[in-house]
Amino acid sequence: MNRNLNSLEDFLANVHKLGFSVIDYNGIKVPYLLVENVQFENIMSKSYGKPNLIDTNLNIYDDGRHVFVNLNINFFNADLEFDFLLYANETIDFFRFLSTAGMLGIAPHESKSSNIFFVQLPKKDQAEKAFELIKSKLN
Repeated sequence: MNRNLNSLEDFLANVHKLGFSVIDYNGIKVPYLLVENVQFENIMSKSYGKPNLIDTNLNIYDDGRHVFVNLNINFFNADLEFDFLLYANETIDFFRFLSTAGMLGIAPHESKSSNIFFVQLPKKDQAEKAFELIKSKLN
């Protein structure tokens, strides 16, 4: 993460502003992040029709009251890397659905199409552990 986060204000100022949504995919609720259209087009153009090696990491930050999670998505074969800082106090459902689906979507936030790029998490159990840790920090 290339951000300088030293205070609560820094964290809040860097939270992913476009949000997320959830789609029902074969009876499983899958969360997807909404991104700028140009960012989505970049992902699609560099990865569509090619083998993709994608790694995801969840880095959890908390001060005993506020929990933030940096979701890092690294497309190794496409030379793309993204960091999305989420405020878990307000997005706990995102992490619940992520842990149960073991899948993440990325979609353009201002598009009339229903294109969603899905990423299968390499280690679903890590998402489950992260969700339990986030939940415990919020209680």
